[in-house]
Amino acid sequence: MKVCNIKKLLKAAVFVLIFAAVMMVLCQMFIPKTSDSEGGMANPNARGFYGEPRNSIDLVVMGDSNAYCAYSPMVIWEKYGIPSYVAAEGNQTIVGAINLLDEMLKCQSPKVLVFDVNMLWSGDSNVQRMEDCINSMLGQAVPVVKYHDRWKNLQLMDSFKEKNYTFRSKTRGQRLGRCVKPYTGDDPMKKTDDTDCIPWVTRYFFEELLKKCELNDIQVLLIETPTATSWTYARHVAMEKYAEKNQLKFIDFNMMDGKYKIDWKEDTKDGGMHMNVYGAKKVTAYLGKYIAENYTFDNKKENVEYSDWNVCYKEYKRYVRKGKIYLPNDDQIENGIKDDEHE
Repeated sequence: MKVCNIKKLLKAAVFVLIFAAVMMVLCQMFIPKTSDSEGGMANPNARGFYGEPRNSIDLVVMGDSNAYCAYSPMVIWEKYGIPSYVAAEGNQTIVGAINLLDEMLKCQSPKVLVFDVNMLWSGDSNVQRMEDCINSMLGQAVPVVKYHDRWKNLQLMDSFKEKNYTFRSKTRGQRLGRCVKPYTGDDPMKKTDDTDCIPWVTRYFFEELLKKCELNDIQVLLIETPTATSWTYARHVAMEKYAEKNQLKFIDFNMMDGKYKIDWKEDTKDGGMHMNVYGAKKVTAYLGKYIAENYTFDNKKENVEYSDWNVCYKEYKRYVRKGKIYLPNDDQIENGIKDDEHE
């Protein structure tokens, strides 16, 4: 090899090493050192499990914003004494869910994962879904990409501190909302002969998540939380077939009857997209009953190590008792009537 070529290779190698070293330093600087919003943590409410005692969470619910509005850890705690957490994020990708599960497994060892399947159809095309998944992988592998906006508030003296993840969500990840804004559209679950199969991109990563759960002895329960705007009967059929083929349990809360059936005039806070606390109570009541009948958990309500959960339940109950906030139209929202979300 010519000397000039060797020099070029050496220069390229030195550049790569310097670039890698700089990125390592920047990643260390930009990673949040506390798990609250002040420390720059992404979606701290979804990551409050860091602040819980190690291996104290028995059940985790994952999904997008539908999940963190429709599931209430406080309701299932009061009834069954099961410590659970909603590790869900708005517009979550399936790769983002895998990343979040990896984070949880660093400090918790849940027995059951309740997975909201709505995110499997997120994105307008497979190209967009792939881009979203790649961005999620890149953000996990190179934290400076995910947390690049932190430079605005970053202080050099705090950049290399040890992590101190102690933030705890009083609702254990649920987003509470007392607003009532009815859904007035057509029935999204009207039966058809169509089947809207899981897109291949998200199906591939979803099966990777299932493998990860199997390796960590986590049982998986699939659900679809109630939503009138992003779910269809065609998707229900596809998910039911997939679950049956792969011997997975699947509950579609959009298909409920009787006392667990969602009242779209009272149980949604934003016109059919998300549940308010009243809809979430119905969802969790059924889910808690199903979980208690199909899985084995210790009731920890009398365990002194979980006394804080009883305190948080009382606070949750006071919040719900404040009553409903009716939002009949968008004009009132624009004029200042908003829900007082509580985390």
